Amino acid sequence: MTGASSGTGADTEPRPLPVTARGRRSRQALLDAAKVVFARDGFAEARITDIADTAKVAHGSFYTYFSSKEEIFVALLHELEDELRNPTEASARDEETAGQPHEPYESIRRANLAYLRAYRENHAVMIVWEQVATLNGEVEDLRREASDRFAQRIEDAVRHWQETGVADPAVDPVYAANALTGMVSNFVYRWSARGAEFELEKAAEQLSLLWANAIGVRVPEHRG
Repeated sequence: MTGASSGTGADTEPRPLPVTARGRRSRQALLDAAKVVFARDGFAEARITDIADTAKVAHGSFYTYFSSKEEIFVALLHELEDELRNPTEASARDEETAGQPHEPYESIRRANLAYLRAYRENHAVMIVWEQVATLNGEVEDLRREASDRFAQRIEDAVRHWQETGVADPAVDPVYAANALTGMVSNFVYRWSARGAEFELEKAAEQLSLLWANAIGVRVPEHRG
């Protein structure tokens, strides 16, 4: 990934994780440093030497774990996606473990709240991801694949709610999933890109109201 290239370069292929605990710690320190540098400088201005300095490692040590700025950026994106995905999946697992699923609206609100919180905590790098995706095919593929995974989970939920009689059967789950994914991701990106603050709880509630009304899910009188 160099310049405006849209190809998939060999230098962005992920390497196996280091076999030693020390190696894994060193690699993670570089990823943590990369997050700081990319958030501060953007992709174009970020330098490998700055990443190494921030991680407090020798410049040559960078190449033990990553071959290029492009490779560490892609590795960081995979890590960020995990951070965005895991809170919503953890909420779903908690429901399964408890054996008492939340009402659909509450499940929607909790998932949106977790996503918005994780995005806001990483907003600077998320904006860089969006910007680089317009220039590079591999990064755009990662963005699209992440979006598709979110949409698939929403589609599965809508189908389940329709089968159990709590969502409007006239709604097409595929169209709904893609529209709702776009609504939430575009909302948080637009606010973050402008440098504007939003009230986390209010944003989650308002997005969830729109979401629930769009698919015909009952909204409790007393919410949150």
